Amino acid sequence: MAHAVAVESLSAPAAQDTSSNATQCVPSCVNQYRSLSGIVLSCLTTVFLCVWVSLHLNIPEPMNTRDLGHLNRIKIQTKIFVRCRVVPILVTLMVPEWALGMAALQFCKANQLANKLATTRQQAFFILMGGFHLFKRSKEASLYGIREKNREGSQPLAGESALEASLPSNKTINAVEEDFGEPLHPLDEFDICHLIKSGKLCLPTPAELQDKCKSDGLAKFLVLVQVLWFITQCIGRKVSGLPLTELEVITLGYTLLTVAMYIAWWDKPYQVTFPVRVYETLPERTDGQDDGDANLRNTKGIPMFHSGYKDHRAESVGRTIMFTVGTLFGTIHFLAWFSPFPSSRMQFLWRFATIVVTVVPPAMIVVAGLTLLVHRLFGVLLVYIPILYLVGRGITIVMAFKGLAHLPPDAYRDVEWSDFFPHI
Repeated sequence: MAHAVAVESLSAPAAQDTSSNATQCVPSCVNQYRSLSGIVLSCLTTVFLCVWVSLHLNIPEPMNTRDLGHLNRIKIQTKIFVRCRVVPILVTLMVPEWALGMAALQFCKANQLANKLATTRQQAFFILMGGFHLFKRSKEASLYGIREKNREGSQPLAGESALEASLPSNKTINAVEEDFGEPLHPLDEFDICHLIKSGKLCLPTPAELQDKCKSDGLAKFLVLVQVLWFITQCIGRKVSGLPLTELEVITLGYTLLTVAMYIAWWDKPYQVTFPVRVYETLPERTDGQDDGDANLRNTKGIPMFHSGYKDHRAESVGRTIMFTVGTLFGTIHFLAWFSPFPSSRMQFLWRFATIVVTVVPPAMIVVAGLTLLVHRLFGVLLVYIPILYLVGRGITIVMAFKGLAHLPPDAYRDVEWSDFFPHI
C-alpha cells in the first residue's frame, strides 16, 4: 500500500518526464514511506524483545531427570518452559503494571537483605529467587557422609564455595555418579541467615553468580538499540505532526514499563534454572521468628513473581506501586485520543477504554480503603473493577489491530530526519 501511495503521488509528473528520470525518482520517494507489514513487525518485535529480556524470574522447582527416558524428559522440560516462561510472558502482557510492582518489591527486599547480611544486591537477589534449595540425601549417601565425618571430623564450610555446600569430601566416589537426593523446599531468608551465621554456608561470589547467569551482552545491546530507535521514532512522528498508530501507542506503553522492570531487576541473575543444593539440618521455626518474611518450608518451589514478603504492609506498598504505574500506563493511550479512526464507534471505544485503564487503578486504591469500612458493598466492587480493567485492555488491543486496516495516508509516511538537522 505504501508503494501504491508513493507511485500515485508521482504519476502526474512522471508522465511528462522520460522513463529514465522516473525510474530514478520512484525509489527515492518510496523510501519516504513505510509499509503496513513493517509497522506491525516493528511493534511486535519490540514488545516481545522487551518482555523477554526484562523478565528476571525466580528459579523453578528442581527436578531430577537423569533416570528418565528422552520422551519423559521432553515432557518435563516442556512443562517447565510453559510454566516458567510462557505463562509469565502472558501475565506481563496482560498486566505489565503488576509485574513492575513485583519487580519493585523484589528490589526493595533485596536492598534490605543486602544491608542485613553486608552482601551485594546481586547475592541478595540470588537468595530471594530461590538460589538455595534444601535436599535430602538417600540412605547410601547419608551413611557415606557419616563415615567421612567420623573419620575426618566435621569442618565448617565458611571457606568453601557455596556450590559445594555440605558435600562430603569424596575420595572414592565419582562426583558424576553422586546421588541427586530428594528436593525438599527452597531456603528463605531466615534459613539462609541461620546457615551463614553458623558457618555452614557461604554465598556465591559475584563471579560464580555471573557464570550461572545466561545473559548475553550482545543481545541486551541489540534490544536496547531497538527500544531507543522505536522511542525516537515515536517522538519524531509527534514532532513532525505525523500520526501514531494505535498499535504503536500500545507498544510505547509496554516499552516504557519493561524498561522500568529491567532497571529494577538490573542486579538480579538472569535465567538461572537450577539452585545450589544444600544438605543440612535446619532449626525449629516458630511464627514469631518470621519477622514479616515469607516461610517457604511448605512449598516445593518459589512462584515466578515471589517478592519475599508476606506481611500486609508490603502488599499494600506493592499495590500502590502497581496502581500508580497502571495510571501512567493508561495515560500513554491518550496519545491516540485525536487520531483519525475509520468510524466514530471505534473512536468512542478507544476513548472509553483509555479512560477505563487510566481511572481504574487509582479507583482501586479508593475502593480498597473503603472496603475496610463497608466490607460488603465495596468488597463486591473489588471483584468487578479488575474485570472492567481487563475489558478496557482488551478493547485497546482489539482496536489497535482492527485500526490497521483503515490507516490514513500520513500514517505510512516516514519521518524526514533531515528536517531535524541543519543542512551544511
